Amino acid sequence: MHPVQHLFDRLPLSAQVLLAGLVGTALAALALAWHAQAPAAWAWVALATGTVATLAAAAMAWRCERAAAEITRAVRQLARDDAPATLQVPYKSATAGLHTLSTALRRLVDLARQRQQALEARNAALGVKLQSRTQELSSLQDLSIGLSQRGDINALVNEALGALNQTVDYSSASVWARENLQRQRPVVLMGYRSQDAEVSSLALADLTGLRLSRANLQRYEQIEAEGQPIVENAPRQGLLSWLWEMVTDDARTSTLYRSTRAWMAVPLQVQQQVLGVLRVDHAMPDHFDGQRQRLLLAVASQTALAMRHAQLLAEERDVAVMAERNRIARELHDAVSQTLFAANLLAGTLARSADIDTATRQQAQMLERLNRSALAEMRMLMFELRPDALEGARLSELLQQAVEALAGRGDIVTTAQLQPHDGPPSAQRVQLYRIAQEALSNIARHSGARHVHVSWTVPVPGRGHLRICDDGRGFDPAAERPGHFGLDNMRERAAELGAMLKLESAPDSGTQLEVELSWEAR
Repeated sequence: MHPVQHLFDRLPLSAQVLLAGLVGTALAALALAWHAQAPAAWAWVALATGTVATLAAAAMAWRCERAAAEITRAVRQLARDDAPATLQVPYKSATAGLHTLSTALRRLVDLARQRQQALEARNAALGVKLQSRTQELSSLQDLSIGLSQRGDINALVNEALGALNQTVDYSSASVWARENLQRQRPVVLMGYRSQDAEVSSLALADLTGLRLSRANLQRYEQIEAEGQPIVENAPRQGLLSWLWEMVTDDARTSTLYRSTRAWMAVPLQVQQQVLGVLRVDHAMPDHFDGQRQRLLLAVASQTALAMRHAQLLAEERDVAVMAERNRIARELHDAVSQTLFAANLLAGTLARSADIDTATRQQAQMLERLNRSALAEMRMLMFELRPDALEGARLSELLQQAVEALAGRGDIVTTAQLQPHDGPPSAQRVQLYRIAQEALSNIARHSGARHVHVSWTVPVPGRGHLRICDDGRGFDPAAERPGHFGLDNMRERAAELGAMLKLESAPDSGTQLEVELSWEAR
């Protein structure tokens, strides 16, 4: 670029206009003055007119410079970090160009501020989400650590509900599962948390272990069968169905769901096995959005894995206990039982010997009876140590052992009429044997009887009759007996069997127990 042009370009616009105008005016005046035919006055007129026009143009250019300078200062202030929120580009209308420029810059500033506000709002929202996600991840981490330190199922459930309370707002949260996590068992409440004062006033033990209502049981079985969660953000129930449920529902656990307006139930599932159901309720409708659903699924997954781990540990402990029981049973059979059997043979031989006096014979007979009773009790103990052997034994064999064990206790004379029939299935056989065992134990401890008779008959296939009677002091079955649970235990076992238990007794009139049982004949 030429140095003169470069120097000219560095001048302000007003100086450029003034310089260019004056130079042009001077050249025009000189040209008129040198022209031979032009009057001399024209040169001065041209010089004066050009000078005035140049000054006017320079003034307008200076005005534009001032407006541009103000715009430039405003833009520089807007570019600073501490610029006031109310600062704006000044509006200039000296020329059409300045009007267009200032208007465009003002719009650009407004647009930039809008975008900045949108970015700040978005950053704030992302910050809240980040904080929420951080809290969720922290809670899940704490849950994993807490669950890994729990080996008991109930402790696991309480740990999971406690962690859930730190991350999700709810009215109540509860965990349902089948007893001992075994199929075909009843569904019971394993643990719960509630924000309702009515429910919180109840002791935890008052609801834990209780069963589901009929309506909730249907939902549980649906989740158990399908393995999919259920979300009800706006549950609706007709007035008639609500009244019917209120009248027919006899489950106290329904108190947990009285204020529910939205609920979600998630399966506690490991692979294809549903171990239980986590249900969370809220008093506001549409509470369970996608984020809360994902969080509950994550909590349920962690809880299910921990429950499965605890279940495997329990099974491992059961296997170890069973192995130890089998070892003890073998030791008892190989050592103690053989010794008792040998002692019983010697006592029987001595009692039937002709070379002893009457007193010695009576003592030998007593020793033989005691040994036989000890052998019976030893066999019963080995049955207890090996439940599989207990379930595989015939009912008549089990009852015979119980009768022989009673015969060795004091002076009770026992008689038995036991039909050698397979009888009911193994589970019912064991329960019926427990009833007989409890009855004979009560006779030995409380009745003071001298004679006891036990009979087991199967008059027709699929129906059995157990009868135990004694001539003891008897009692009033309707009277309260604090601290004694034998009769209640027998009644509960009979109820589980679906059997009919009949007990007849009166003071000084002995006692008679009858149990009638039906089963599907094979």
